[in-house]
Amino acid sequence: MDFSKKLNLDSIWIFLFLVLFPFGQIIRIGILQPIDVIAALGAIYAIFKKYKKPDIFRYFSAFIFIAAFSWVFSVFVFKKPEVLYGLLYLFRFVAYSYFLIYVWNFSRRSLPNRRFLVGSLITISVVSALFGWIQYFAIPSIKPFTIWGWDDHLFRLVGTFLDPGFLGIVIVFGLLTSIFLFFETKERIYLGLSGFLLISLAFTYSRASYLALFGGLLVIFAQLKNLRYFAAIIVAFLILIFLLPTSGNTILRITREFSAIARIDNYKETLAIFGKSPIFGVGYDNLCLARVESLGFLNLQSHACSGSDASLMFILATTGVAGLTTFIWFLYNLLRLSAHYVLVKSLLTALLIHSLFANSFFYSWVLGYVMILISSYPLKLKAKMKA
Repeated sequence: MDFSKKLNLDSIWIFLFLVLFPFGQIIRIGILQPIDVIAALGAIYAIFKKYKKPDIFRYFSAFIFIAAFSWVFSVFVFKKPEVLYGLLYLFRFVAYSYFLIYVWNFSRRSLPNRRFLVGSLITISVVSALFGWIQYFAIPSIKPFTIWGWDDHLFRLVGTFLDPGFLGIVIVFGLLTSIFLFFETKERIYLGLSGFLLISLAFTYSRASYLALFGGLLVIFAQLKNLRYFAAIIVAFLILIFLLPTSGNTILRITREFSAIARIDNYKETLAIFGKSPIFGVGYDNLCLARVESLGFLNLQSHACSGSDASLMFILATTGVAGLTTFIWFLYNLLRLSAHYVLVKSLLTALLIHSLFANSFFYSWVLGYVMILISSYPLKLKAKMKA
């Protein structure tokens, strides 16, 4: 399909989102992310046009309602103007939920539209990895970026996301899609892309992304009923990891302990915040404010201030048991509706695993990627997959 000839208001926001995606954090303007603006414009257009909603949206909207209620509740708890910061992120989350409606209506119009979206997802993963390699050779240390709250990473692919974990999950998404399409179509281009993305993933040194890949691959090859391919890829990847030029470096070693200790401390902090308001939480994305109020957290410029090293724990602390329950209900129904779609299940499995170690679910690029992915498949129809 010549997509450029079909650009109009029904598709332009998808095109712009895909174009901006690989530029990651480097085009950020203060707290404003251009892709968030594009997603919001697509959402507004979907609302204005009164687009039909996919079945999954009603489960998604239940969580949005609880998140909104928890934020309103937090206004009376904190009684500080800083809670408005959390409201901005709540608006962003709502925008992405309606961006799902916008993309889904584009996808449902034709099979070429769905194929275009899936192909585009691989493309943005590949381009993101290419930017990672440019960064790796041009700026091997991102220590200069620590003054803006970023972690200091050395000799790792962080790309335009300035974080190896988030670049890693974007690469994993593209890698799983490429592997799936290779076995479905037997086209060698997907095999070549898989090899490039596999090597790129290794150089992120992101263990969460490695585990996400293993989980996603297991879903694909269990469906194919050929776990020999799964074992072969895992063994090859592990050999590659231990052959990396800096794999012996203490900071990069796969068995490194300091990051695991820091993550456990983050879990403890998040649980302590949850204990302050267990039913409805401290309000959507009010974690930074809660850290200041309850734990005396001082580094407000750090990106760790408003985040949690696990998405489900983030939900638990900010929206409480009520929010976590509705979010799990949403995930259950998403997996149920996509039961026949191997690629969707594979990427969702990878994301679930990755989100145990990073707040992946609520990262703008991951949100957008997943919204486009689940829009690319008519969830009520059974998928065909070649063995």
